[in-house]
Amino acid sequence: MSSVAFQTGLGQAGGVTQRRTIPFDYAFRYELTGTPGKVLNTTVNISVEATFVAVSIGYGVVPKLSPIVFGPASPPVVIFVAAGAAAPPPSALRDITLGQLLSGLEAQLRETGADAAFKTGIKLNPQFAEAALLNGGNAVLDSSVLKNLFQAVSAPPEQIQFLYAIFDEGTGREFQSDPILNTAGLGTSNGERPFRYFARPISFAPRSTIRMQVTEVSEFQGELHVSLQGYKVLGGADTPTGRTRQGAVRMPRR
Repeated sequence: MSSVAFQTGLGQAGGVTQRRTIPFDYAFRYELTGTPGKVLNTTVNISVEATFVAVSIGYGVVPKLSPIVFGPASPPVVIFVAAGAAAPPPSALRDITLGQLLSGLEAQLRETGADAAFKTGIKLNPQFAEAALLNGGNAVLDSSVLKNLFQAVSAPPEQIQFLYAIFDEGTGREFQSDPILNTAGLGTSNGERPFRYFARPISFAPRSTIRMQVTEVSEFQGELHVSLQGYKVLGGADTPTGRTRQGAVRMPRR
């Protein structure tokens, strides 16, 4: 079946499209802690003015950790008896030890509080990477370059994984047999189909409550934003946008 044929009529809910509609999205927001197995619940209330018809669902993420620039820590001052001099600080990429690298990062983390950097990754600062790699990493670097030579970054957004499930609290309906993995149901957050159309639009009555449950799977930390994309159907009975027909009132003759 072609995608064009499949999408034909996806934005139409039976029996409600005869009335005036307006585009509308309902948004859910979650603070991901990077703790696999943690369950988060968020609810939104459908307004009293109209029925909401959900056509598709999409998501995006904002990493908690922005790139942190740092340099290696200088070695502890050790006086050599023979030479009578302190151990020299690193001057080239190959001179840097893992301990100096972690100590430098730890000193920076105490200021930013971004503990997640230890779990995500360290890389050369792109601004100085080419100079640091000259001569096989033996090029002598200025102290101003060394203190900004590395970056601690968050996990790439496309590596985020979570389970999601949608419920209509008013009717008790569940819209899946089991929570769905985001990469299976929505795609990845790097722009490669980070959304999907519902096989049939889902109608939520005015004053109803939608609950979306998210279970963390990966150690990604940041904000997760999920949106139900669709439209409101105006003019429904018992809503502020509905029309109330009143019969003509005749005045008695005198």
